[in-house]
Amino acid sequence: YKTQKKNALHEDSVWALSWPQDDRLISGSIDETVKVWKMASESGEKAQAIEVQPISTFPGHFLGVVSVAASKDGKLCAVSSLDGRIRIWNLEERAVQRSIDPGLVETWTVCFHPSGAMLASGTQTGKINVYHTQSKEDKPEATIKSDGRFILATAYSPCGRIIAAGSNDGIVSLFDTENGNLIRKLDAHSSAVRSIAWSPDSQTILTGSQDKSIMIHDVSAKTNAAMLPGHDSWVLSVAHNPSRPECISGGSDKKVRVWD
Repeated sequence: YKTQKKNALHEDSVWALSWPQDDRLISGSIDETVKVWKMASESGEKAQAIEVQPISTFPGHFLGVVSVAASKDGKLCAVSSLDGRIRIWNLEERAVQRSIDPGLVETWTVCFHPSGAMLASGTQTGKINVYHTQSKEDKPEATIKSDGRFILATAYSPCGRIIAAGSNDGIVSLFDTENGNLIRKLDAHSSAVRSIAWSPDSQTILTGSQDKSIMIHDVSAKTNAAMLPGHDSWVLSVAHNPSRPECISGGSDKKVRVWD
């Protein structure tokens, strides 16, 4: 893996990243904004330079952004912030399509089902609440119960059959989305898991943690395939490029790193 460091994308820590299926990058920060960037690559003889160009900014996420997730078609972006609300932005219209008020401890991380019809949110009480994206109700349509530990990260597999949840004890739990049953647990990190991203083929999971490391997990082999060091503080967000063998990470060290 090679890394390129990009600074000054936000005025404070980058807590969330999402990589839609195009050349855009979405980042969320404690500076209370979500920003959309264009990722442009220029190939040279020795290395490939990646340019990050701003497209738009979405303010108003009071107290700071802790999680962002883009729908598979790239039209919607769900944002969870420390004010206890979930906002679903229409990226094309640059407007809030829906605002959900689940309660202060009932949302932290958010992720879209691949179909785009459902949105899952991990909670401080150890539950995963599932919402219909088109519903006007704040009450979840379904709830998956974990072991009561603070869920800081969630991610649906691209196939839609599994949802992964990372908790504050460093464990990643895999649940069946049809019945909510626990499939297995992965002993991922020595500290809280802050972010999870699946590979496009649903075979590997990328996790970022407060232990400053990024781990790659082989789901079928039930093992950790590799560790990616490089951040000087908590790794708060990771994302896979859906079209190329690249991933990206952001941390409380205010750095965004691109790995290939």
